[in-house]
Formats: sequence, structure tokens, C-alpha cells
Amino acid sequence: MDIRDCMKREFRFLAPDASLRDIARLFEETGEAVLPVREETGELAGVITIDDFLLIFLPAYIDLIRNIDFLHDFGAIEQHSFSIEESLFVAEDLMREEPAVLAENDSVMKAAAVLHRSGITRIPVVRDGRLVGMISKNDIVRALYGTEGQH
Repeated sequence: MDIRDCMKREFRFLAPDASLRDIARLFEETGEAVLPVREETGELAGVITIDDFLLIFLPAYIDLIRNIDFLHDFGAIEQHSFSIEESLFVAEDLMREEPAVLAENDSVMKAAAVLHRSGITRIPVVRDGRLVGMISKNDIVRALYGTEGQH
């Protein structure tokens, strides 16, 4: 089975100059953990994961601390207004350039393997470099087990 049979053709995306507020709003509205960034030409520019987004708000030392259970709050960091970050970052600053992509005629099993290896939950589908769809792990499960409409 090709992924063209189960990918999402209707999806929302960000422009490269989208603000942090626009990015946050789209994460909230869609409930997705991976958002594509698309050029005006329709070409895929990259993807932003919700982890990439949240990382800009965390202190740089967070990866150095093995166990963060003792931290009950982040003190002054939580009082910060994030207005500086809003003026410094746009989508193209946060996006992963050259993300894993799939073609419409790739198989569902290849999509499952690429999703597994990429470590993200949703991957762009492109045709001649242009973004034409998105496929997620949930789409693959539905394709493999035909759960859509069966309850």
C-alpha cells in the first residue's frame, strides 16, 4: 500500500517568518507535535517539533541535570515574559532543515520505518520538493488495521 492512500492532504503549515505566537497558536489549534514550514512556492522549508519549540524556553543547563525531580519550579525563569524570545525567533530559526521526507508512492512500511528512525511522530510527504501531505504514526496504524469507521 502506498502512503498516498493514507496520508493527510489537508494540513496546516507555517511560513518561515511565522512568529513564536503564531507557532504556539498552531500547535494549540491542531494538537499536532510536528508542524511543517512551507515556502510561498509550496516547497518544504523544514519542520518544527513541539520539543524544538519548548527547548527555547528551558535553561541551557537542563540537559546537564540527570534528575530534575528536585526542581519544583524554575524561579525567575517562570516569571520571565518571553518578550525577548518573541523578538528574536521566527519559524525558520527553530525549524529542522532537511527533515526526513517521504514520497507519495513510498510504501506504508517504509513510512513506518522512517518515522521510527526519525524520532518524530509526523513526516512531510513531498512531490518534486513541494509539500503535498503529512503522514503520522496514527495514519499508518489506521492503514494497516483499517480501524477507520470500525468501532
